[in-house]
Amino acid sequence: MPSTLQLNHVQAPVTAAAFAYLGSKVLLLVGEGCQLKIFDNDNCRVLHSVRVFHSQSVHGIQCRWEADQEEVVCLVWGGRAAAILHLRLNASDFCTVSLSEELLANDWIANTCFLKKGNNHQSSITQAIFLTTHNVLYFLVSDSSPQFHVPGRLSCKMIAAGPTSVLYSAHVVVDASGQAFIAAGTVFGEVLIWASALDSTHNDSGVSASASVLHTFRGHEGSVFGVTIAETSSVVDYSPSTCLVASCSDDRTIRIWDSSPLSSASAKAHIQTGFSSQIMEPDINSEKCIASIIGHSSRIWGLKFLSKPATAPRWLSFGEDSTCQTWQLVKNLPSATSISSDKQHPYKIQHDETYAYHVGKDIWAVAVDLQNENVFPILTVGADGRVVSYSIPNADVHRWTADVPILRNSAIERQSTLFEVSINNPSRSVSPAERAFWEIRGRWSLHRVLESAIPAYPSGSFSGIATLTQREPTDKDYDAEYLYEEEGEMTTRQGLTMQGSRRYVYRYQRATGSITAWFVKTDTIASVDYLFHKVSFCDSSNQIPENEFLPTDDISSAKGHHLCVNDNYDAEYKFQYRDMYLTQWNLKYTVKGPGKDYTASTNYTRIAEVRSSLAKGTDAVEKTGPSYGKAGAVSTDIFKSYHWIGRSEVIATTAHGCIYLGTLDGNNHTGNLLSDTTAATQSWAFSWSLVDQIPELYSYSIGVSSSSHAVILGAANGSLYYYKRSSREIITLPKLSGKIAGLFAGELQKSEESHQNSAAIACCVNDINAYYFSFVTVDATLKDVSPFVKLTLPPEFIVTSACFSPLEHLLVLGSRNGAVCFYDRHSFHLDGPISACCFIRQVHIDDAITTIQTVPKNNFETAGNFLLTAGRDGKFALHRFHVCREDSETTVSLECLHTALPSFGPNIEGACFDRVNRDLLLWGFRSTDFVVWNETKRFEVMKVACGGAHRSWAYSPSNDGQNGGLFIWTKASTCNIQAQAQASHRVLQAGGHGREIKAMAICPVTIEFDDGHGYLVATGAEDTNIRISFTTGVNASSAHSMRCLGVISKHNTGIQQLQWSSDGRFLFSAAGLEEFYVWRIQRVPCIGVGSLCISQCPKVTDSSDLRIMGFDVESITADTDKEHDRFTVVMAYSNSTIRIWSFDATTSGQAFGLLSLGTYKSCCLTQVHFLRLGEKSYLLTAATDGYITFWPIADLRARWESRNSLPKRSLGQDAEDFDSDLKWNCQHHIHQSSIKCLTIHRLSDSEVIVATGGDDNALAFTHISMNVELPDLPVCSTLLLTRAHASTITGIQCLGPELDSDQSDEKISWTFATVSNDQRLKSWILTIDSRKPRAEWLSVRKGANLHSSIADASCMEISPGVRGGKKIMVAGIGVETWNIANV
Repeated sequence: MPSTLQLNHVQAPVTAAAFAYLGSKVLLLVGEGCQLKIFDNDNCRVLHSVRVFHSQSVHGIQCRWEADQEEVVCLVWGGRAAAILHLRLNASDFCTVSLSEELLANDWIANTCFLKKGNNHQSSITQAIFLTTHNVLYFLVSDSSPQFHVPGRLSCKMIAAGPTSVLYSAHVVVDASGQAFIAAGTVFGEVLIWASALDSTHNDSGVSASASVLHTFRGHEGSVFGVTIAETSSVVDYSPSTCLVASCSDDRTIRIWDSSPLSSASAKAHIQTGFSSQIMEPDINSEKCIASIIGHSSRIWGLKFLSKPATAPRWLSFGEDSTCQTWQLVKNLPSATSISSDKQHPYKIQHDETYAYHVGKDIWAVAVDLQNENVFPILTVGADGRVVSYSIPNADVHRWTADVPILRNSAIERQSTLFEVSINNPSRSVSPAERAFWEIRGRWSLHRVLESAIPAYPSGSFSGIATLTQREPTDKDYDAEYLYEEEGEMTTRQGLTMQGSRRYVYRYQRATGSITAWFVKTDTIASVDYLFHKVSFCDSSNQIPENEFLPTDDISSAKGHHLCVNDNYDAEYKFQYRDMYLTQWNLKYTVKGPGKDYTASTNYTRIAEVRSSLAKGTDAVEKTGPSYGKAGAVSTDIFKSYHWIGRSEVIATTAHGCIYLGTLDGNNHTGNLLSDTTAATQSWAFSWSLVDQIPELYSYSIGVSSSSHAVILGAANGSLYYYKRSSREIITLPKLSGKIAGLFAGELQKSEESHQNSAAIACCVNDINAYYFSFVTVDATLKDVSPFVKLTLPPEFIVTSACFSPLEHLLVLGSRNGAVCFYDRHSFHLDGPISACCFIRQVHIDDAITTIQTVPKNNFETAGNFLLTAGRDGKFALHRFHVCREDSETTVSLECLHTALPSFGPNIEGACFDRVNRDLLLWGFRSTDFVVWNETKRFEVMKVACGGAHRSWAYSPSNDGQNGGLFIWTKASTCNIQAQAQASHRVLQAGGHGREIKAMAICPVTIEFDDGHGYLVATGAEDTNIRISFTTGVNASSAHSMRCLGVISKHNTGIQQLQWSSDGRFLFSAAGLEEFYVWRIQRVPCIGVGSLCISQCPKVTDSSDLRIMGFDVESITADTDKEHDRFTVVMAYSNSTIRIWSFDATTSGQAFGLLSLGTYKSCCLTQVHFLRLGEKSYLLTAATDGYITFWPIADLRARWESRNSLPKRSLGQDAEDFDSDLKWNCQHHIHQSSIKCLTIHRLSDSEVIVATGGDDNALAFTHISMNVELPDLPVCSTLLLTRAHASTITGIQCLGPELDSDQSDEKISWTFATVSNDQRLKSWILTIDSRKPRAEWLSVRKGANLHSSIADASCMEISPGVRGGKKIMVAGIGVETWNIANV
């Protein structure tokens, strides 16, 4: 039965993208290779995939739909090919596709445009125009069935020809009058604007049209790769009908041209295009370039306008650097700093945002949906095969601002897309009134002296306590409000005593900078009654910026007046500041009237305040005010730390010792911002409320969120405080003896549903101990705090992270120098310091470990306990730890299973595993950006331009499977909050490498994941990365995908070759610069597969140009029953040398040892393999001279055992320093030039078939067997097919035996497959008939001849198959999978 090949899966560059509306659905269309994929925008599901062209990649998609029709018509083109598709949805929302025949035009198609249906047109006819790369306009017609809307035969006719040139890009639009306008970008750096008036009457005589050239724009210094015409835009100082054209070029510039008027009146009779030796006349439109800028870091491929009609011009560009960038056009004012590349331009181009959601090189296409009112949905595709969607601006990102929180406690409504929360804005001056109002809040002891001249009003003194409490303003015209309450005892001069109290309200209005005092009613809520007096400051005009400082003493004065019927009340205020604090103030009333004549002088002094405490004997804490600068200026207070508590609240501390609770809330909405699907439509707000002010937290504070219910704060004097979320109160914890330098907290376990056990670690400056304590909460209420347990730290161990693992009851600490230590919590006691039971150095070399987490598992994953660590070396690692407890002693061993360097680096500050989907999320800083990275799915979740790592910040992931989160940070003395309900973008298709794949290897051992059995596939590319992917068996339900499990980043050059060990536990990789690494591959939880570099082969020369061209690996067994981790590795180098190395994965020292060395001729070696024929062992090499060569080798096991006795000079020396003990003895000429690929298929112990492909386009099958007469010289016979492919053959594999009916022991057939740079995949049936003379044994007949979507194919591999199925995998610019079926 002949073997047939069926295309299974394509992961190729995606080169086209478009939006379409079908009923209520938004469809996303992308072109990948020859196929068109249709995604549902709602759930990112592939609705349909159809092969549009036979052998041409899709380059563009144009869609047309009408609101009253449930059908989308798509015009798809690529190269010379074009096709029409009709898309419809059936009752089950499955997309059905009707495809026309493929039309081949006379030239490559550059751009297309649908024509609107006229009144005379039949609805069954689809009309469009397209422009070719030689600037010729064609008319395209598709006849379709009016009943079924099935596209039929396509036909095209020439309309008109523009200026003779060769185009790289074009944009075609048709206006309402039927006039076609063309913007064409040439290879000569010109932008041509021409028009053609269409006569769209469809008749037998065809279509008549005339062409006129409107503009010729010159200025680019390279080929124009992209050009686009904008809809009518509003530009300052330009006509409302201004038409703009944007172009981008090989010179990396973006230019904006004024192409108005688009009228044939401006047409030119003749123009000359192209590079010419003749001097051209100055172009009359040279002044039409109104702005230009150097854009991306590499070539720019295209642009898309984002502007709607009558809006300011904005556009998006994309290019070779795999980024999309947005820009806008602004007036180039003479006084402004110009970023334009030409200062003569009247406008300048201003950069807005950069979106870097692809990897490798090249974004090939971008689609913009202009149907939405407020946002622009974007779809981007690229060479990495990734399909990404997002919106500009992102509707899922929320940012807030609030006013000065001390002066305003009410919720601040969301006002714009970027908000800032600032305690003080340094650019704003603060009046003495605002300064005083800030300071008088709090509790004061008061002493009042009354002196009355009328006996009816007794004289005496009054002592008590006054409290000014901030509350919500009861009048919206005021920004802040205090309720003044005093209580005390009055003693008259006659000795009488009486109790007294009074209440007022003080209000502050920022707009007028005034304080007012008000009488209140006697009701329970102290409602405001009427105005008492206005507080007028004497020096109100003396306003000083906040960042100045006060002298030691300062007094500010104010006055007020109130007329009560016939009585005058004159008030005098004096505020005394010392060392930047309001220490006391005085209020004196002078009252005169017909029946009153007295003075009341009151001194207010801050009093000590006693807090609730769980620590016995805690001293009272004196509460003082915030700091100040020069007279009339509040000193700049800044946020010191942030701590998220729950999903919508944050605790913030300031330099003045204030503790604020920040809350995200919605109007009349009880949902959660990060979990509620309606959050984006709610009117959300952010508000601050003051919790307390603690003097010990002045200028220094540190904290940690212990759970979703509490925050622990530490001070410079060793004080510890516990914020209880349920009651919003501060509880004082036991005090330590030194400055709190570190706080770390975590959950231990839940003993019951409502009981939560948590623990914390506190570290002090210059203290060799850490202090452990635990606490129990019941229904979010703190019930008990344990005494401190003193832990002795290892020498020079500064704690930077902690993990309170419920597994094995361990406490794990990470240090600033990259070490970890373990403590057994079973052994904790109060009698003395506890020593670490395990101390391990250089877990992260010498960089700080910033996070330690326990790793969740599922049923498919390896047994054991696991930890994740991450640090400021930019790496994270997974470890397995084992605990042994014997005779009251605990020992812990730590085994590293996986290390990785995420691409967002270099500083990883935190990590977590999502509680819903168990994705690993990492966050940290890349330059000035804060980045959240999903390592499991390998894409960027959030990026915030916060200014870098050196600032106060806190991040809280949503943990709901949506990749959302909350980020708060300080920048320029302001606090900013950003909330995301989900990731910044969606990855509809993950894709693969962004560069050409040069090596591929399939693991010979099956592996099982949640989605079934399959194989691991390792691919290496020019991006220097190795990707480990999982592909399922041919009969599995998910056979149409390759899921990336991890990326290995260590090589510095492109990968040359990959190979697995026979048991699948080791992966060997080779690249340029003599890089050869050995990786241990194994199962790890959550991530799936862990990779760890266990050794590197030493370099043999000092030459930086030496490359490893090929290698082969064999396992060495010590006996027949047990296999050790020992291998023999042979490498062929680019200097024509061969080295055989021993490798022992179990050794702790140098794992590689040189066993043998040989030198070939001057030609470069390209392949090397171990070959055994009977009892003889050889190395088989291939070279650029077209020969295969045999190198006899003795039994390497003896050399293996004696490798330690080899001279030390065998490492790190040039080849000339060695005695070459490896010699070749036989050659066989096969190809005319270089042998590019080679595979060995064993027929028996003593004979093999070697199939080779070369850059001479030839395919050869060589039968090699033992020579009975001369055992050292193998016998070779070759069958050569000289024109097997039209280009270099780069991959060849044996598919298996061909089960023909006439086969026998003497006649057998095998099927081989080859792939070439001609993008053809072919199969060949090789028959070996030993009944014939030896020269006629081999015969070949052709099999399949199929188009491959993989350009520049470099390798081919065969999967062993799951449940009997096999697959061919072809790699190059992408990966392609074919099923092998026997029919």
